[in-house]
Amino acid sequence: LGVEKTESSINVYRDMKWLPLHLRRQVHLSSYMFKILNGLSPSNFINKFRFISGGSRDGASCNLYTPKSKNLKNFYYLGAKAWNSVPPELRSVSDPKAFSTKYKTCLLDSVTSDPSYVVNNAFDHIYKLNHGS
Repeated sequence: LGVEKTESSINVYRDMKWLPLHLRRQVHLSSYMFKILNGLSPSNFINKFRFISGGSRDGASCNLYTPKSKNLKNFYYLGAKAWNSVPPELRSVSDPKAFSTKYKTCLLDSVTSDPSYVVNNAFDHIYKLNHGS
Protein backbone atom coordinates (compact mmCIF):
# COMPACT_ATOMS: atom_id res chain seq x y z
CA LEU A 1 0.00 0.00 0.00
CA GLY A 2 2.99 2.30 0.35
CA VAL A 3 1.85 3.57 3.76
CA GLU A 4 4.11 4.47 6.65
CA LYS A 5 3.70 2.36 9.80
CA THR A 6 2.87 5.50 11.78
CA GLU A 7 0.10 6.59 9.41
CA SER A 8 -3.33 6.85 11.03
CA SER A 9 -5.64 4.00 10.06
CA ILE A 10 -8.43 6.55 9.54
CA ASN A 11 -6.39 8.21 6.78
CA VAL A 12 -5.84 4.84 5.12
CA TYR A 13 -9.56 4.03 5.39
CA ARG A 14 -10.40 7.39 3.84
CA ASP A 15 -7.95 6.95 0.97
CA MET A 16 -9.36 3.49 0.24
CA LYS A 17 -12.95 4.65 0.86
CA TRP A 18 -13.37 1.98 3.55
CA LEU A 19 -15.21 2.22 6.83
CA PRO A 20 -13.87 0.75 10.07
CA LEU A 21 -15.49 -2.57 10.99
CA HIS A 22 -18.01 -1.22 13.52
CA LEU A 23 -19.22 1.38 11.01
CA ARG A 24 -19.61 -1.27 8.32
CA ARG A 25 -21.79 -3.21 10.78
CA GLN A 26 -23.74 -0.02 11.46
CA VAL A 27 -24.38 0.60 7.74
CA HIS A 28 -25.51 -3.00 7.20
CA LEU A 29 -27.81 -2.96 10.22
CA SER A 30 -29.26 0.44 9.27
CA SER A 31 -29.80 -0.76 5.69
CA TYR A 32 -31.68 -3.79 6.94
CA MET A 33 -33.77 -1.54 9.19
CA PHE A 34 -34.48 0.67 6.16
CA LYS A 35 -35.80 -2.37 4.29
CA ILE A 36 -37.90 -3.49 7.27
CA LEU A 37 -39.46 -0.07 7.80
CA ASN A 38 -40.17 0.37 4.09
CA GLY A 39 -41.85 -3.02 3.69
CA LEU A 40 -39.00 -4.57 1.69
CA SER A 41 -38.40 -7.49 4.04
CA PRO A 42 -40.50 -10.30 5.51
CA SER A 43 -43.62 -8.82 7.10
CA ASN A 44 -43.08 -10.48 10.47
CA PHE A 45 -40.24 -8.04 11.20
CA ILE A 46 -42.23 -4.81 10.90
CA ASN A 47 -44.44 -5.73 13.86
CA LYS A 48 -41.38 -5.96 16.12
CA PHE A 49 -40.65 -2.21 15.94
CA ARG A 50 -42.67 0.74 17.21
CA PHE A 51 -42.22 4.41 16.44
CA ILE A 52 -42.11 6.75 19.41
CA SER A 53 -45.14 9.01 19.42
CA GLY A 54 -46.37 11.90 21.49
CA GLY A 55 -44.67 15.11 22.46
CA SER A 56 -41.15 13.78 22.89
CA ARG A 57 -38.24 14.99 20.77
CA ASP A 58 -37.68 11.44 19.56
CA GLY A 59 -41.30 11.20 18.40
CA ALA A 60 -40.94 14.26 16.19
CA SER A 61 -37.94 12.76 14.41
CA CYS A 62 -39.62 9.37 13.75
CA ASN A 63 -37.31 7.46 16.07
CA LEU A 64 -38.03 3.91 17.11
CA TYR A 65 -38.67 2.75 20.65
CA THR A 66 -35.48 1.09 21.92
CA PRO A 67 -36.43 -2.00 23.94
CA LYS A 68 -34.42 -3.00 26.99
CA SER A 69 -31.84 -5.65 26.30
CA LYS A 70 -29.90 -7.71 28.82
CA ASN A 71 -26.94 -8.46 26.56
CA LEU A 72 -27.05 -5.48 24.14
CA LYS A 73 -26.73 -7.87 21.17
CA ASN A 74 -30.47 -8.29 20.65
CA PHE A 75 -31.42 -7.51 17.03
CA TYR A 76 -34.46 -5.45 18.01
CA TYR A 77 -32.39 -3.34 20.40
CA LEU A 78 -29.46 -2.81 18.01
CA GLY A 79 -31.76 -2.28 15.02
CA ALA A 80 -33.74 0.46 16.77
CA LYS A 81 -30.54 2.05 18.10
CA ALA A 82 -28.95 2.02 14.63
CA TRP A 83 -32.09 3.46 12.96
CA ASN A 84 -32.31 6.24 15.55
CA SER A 85 -28.77 7.32 14.64
CA VAL A 86 -29.62 7.70 10.92
CA PRO A 87 -29.87 11.38 9.93
CA PRO A 88 -33.47 12.48 9.18
CA GLU A 89 -32.62 13.52 5.62
CA LEU A 90 -31.55 9.95 4.78
CA ARG A 91 -34.71 8.36 6.16
CA SER A 92 -36.74 9.72 3.24
CA VAL A 93 -34.53 8.15 0.53
CA SER A 94 -36.67 5.74 -1.50
CA ASP A 95 -34.07 3.25 -2.79
CA PRO A 96 -32.22 0.84 -0.42
CA LYS A 97 -29.00 0.95 -2.46
CA ALA A 98 -29.02 4.76 -2.53
CA PHE A 99 -29.68 4.77 1.22
CA SER A 100 -26.67 2.52 1.91
CA THR A 101 -24.38 4.50 -0.38
CA LYS A 102 -25.38 7.89 1.05
CA TYR A 103 -25.15 6.67 4.64
CA LYS A 104 -21.71 5.15 4.04
CA THR A 105 -20.55 8.44 2.50
CA CYS A 106 -21.93 10.45 5.45
CA LEU A 107 -20.20 8.21 7.97
CA LEU A 108 -16.90 8.20 6.09
CA ASP A 109 -16.94 12.00 5.72
CA SER A 110 -17.82 12.40 9.38
CA VAL A 111 -15.15 10.14 10.86
CA THR A 112 -12.41 11.51 8.63
CA SER A 113 -13.24 15.09 9.60
CA ASP A 114 -13.86 14.44 13.31
CA PRO A 115 -10.57 15.00 15.17
CA SER A 116 -11.90 13.28 18.29
CA TYR A 117 -12.98 10.10 16.44
CA VAL A 118 -11.64 6.87 17.93
CA VAL A 119 -12.29 3.41 16.50
CA ASN A 120 -14.62 1.52 18.84
CA ASN A 121 -15.33 -2.04 17.74
CA ALA A 122 -17.65 -2.83 20.65
CA PHE A 123 -20.56 -4.81 19.23
CA ASP A 124 -23.21 -2.43 20.56
CA HIS A 125 -21.42 0.87 19.78
CA ILE A 126 -23.36 3.11 17.39
CA TYR A 127 -21.50 6.14 16.03
CA LYS A 128 -23.51 9.35 15.91
CA LEU A 129 -22.77 11.69 13.03
CA ASN A 130 -21.51 15.18 13.67
CA HIS A 131 -24.23 17.84 13.45
CA GLY A 132 -22.43 19.43 10.50
CA SER A 133 -22.72 16.29 8.35
